[in-house]
Amino acid sequence: MEFADGLEIHPAYGRTQIAIYFDNDYGLLEEPSRWMMTVAKLKSRSKETSRNYAYILARYLNWLDDAGYGCAAWQAIDEDIFDEYLKYLSKRSASDEPMDHSTIVHYASRILDFYAWAKKQGYDHFLDVDVIEVDRRINKHQDLLAHVRSSTKVAKYDFNTPTGRPALHQREMNKFVTQPDYEASLGLFDDPVYAVIAAVIRTTAMRPKDVLQLPYRGKLQNSDFVPYDADGIPANIDNLELHYFFESKGKNRSIAFPGALWRAICSVYIPLRRQRAELFRAMHGVSPPNSVLFLNQAGHEVTYQMIYRHFAKVPEVASQAKSAYKGKRYTPRMLRHACATYFVYDALKKKNRLGDAPVYDASLDEELRKLLGHEDVKTTYMYYVHLVNRFFYDDLLQDTMRARVDDGITALLKRFGT
Repeated sequence: MEFADGLEIHPAYGRTQIAIYFDNDYGLLEEPSRWMMTVAKLKSRSKETSRNYAYILARYLNWLDDAGYGCAAWQAIDEDIFDEYLKYLSKRSASDEPMDHSTIVHYASRILDFYAWAKKQGYDHFLDVDVIEVDRRINKHQDLLAHVRSSTKVAKYDFNTPTGRPALHQREMNKFVTQPDYEASLGLFDDPVYAVIAAVIRTTAMRPKDVLQLPYRGKLQNSDFVPYDADGIPANIDNLELHYFFESKGKNRSIAFPGALWRAICSVYIPLRRQRAELFRAMHGVSPPNSVLFLNQAGHEVTYQMIYRHFAKVPEVASQAKSAYKGKRYTPRMLRHACATYFVYDALKKKNRLGDAPVYDASLDEELRKLLGHEDVKTTYMYYVHLVNRFFYDDLLQDTMRARVDDGITALLKRFGT
């Protein structure tokens, strides 16, 4: 964030020190900056008030970066992610003074003011929550509360989400991508690179920022990643796990990347990547770096914002095309959620514990932690066990008859006709 004096000489305003926001690559964050310009023009807002708003929004955008979502992806933030931010505010580090209830509500109100303004300006987003609901989520100890008004009659499950609020049937349904919907979605992208990215997220549960670190040709710790020609793919690659090292939420992390998934990428996407590299070379005079796997149809590096925008179009495209896709939304977070749900479903099914009373399983908890990249997911694990059992009773998971990796890859190969 920087401050500028763009309205100082304007006779109607005479305002200085107006916040302008930039991402980590010094790209302008247009919408937040425009909002601060709007706030500065309000005679009811003093310079001190405008600066207060500016720092609150800056802190929120910085948190989006630190949490791995990216400040440019503010439109993709939903209620679950916003709950994470409220939890961050309420549980500060030991070196910081904890915020009181009113301060957290003040922070949330200013951020929601920005989202309300953005919606009026035509910027669609997924954050559908108001200040009254936020206030109800925070008690005097800053623990998050239920997000529904007591007067609202909704179908509740008898368990809570990882953020501590009751799980609501319709809300949990709306953020879940069933296997048939996932398969249908892959044919709805106007650029196949996003179908590949969706398959990677659905198969590995990686965050978009982590997926975008996948190399075209890896080196050192990521040397397992080789862009094979279709006829040069090792015969045993489906049985291998490629070591993938990347940075996630400020920490170094590694996962076992499925060899079968890399085979599919080599078969359906690597030829496209080479064609698009020529477009990149024509624009920049050099080849794209080997550290970048995903290029769009214009030859530009794919960004999180591009992923969000193309994913967000899926329900509308499905409606126009009369597709089999039935979901109301489509986001990377929903695919991560689906991956984790099916992962726990498969594990419980193998142990013949589907529908049984939830029992904590340390080994399964550890596997889920590695899958999602969380520090401690005991509450997350219990949530998914409850959710799987609920969905199991509702017959929502009977469409998964194959392994999690096979589910993701088979649909991707089918999308490309291979």
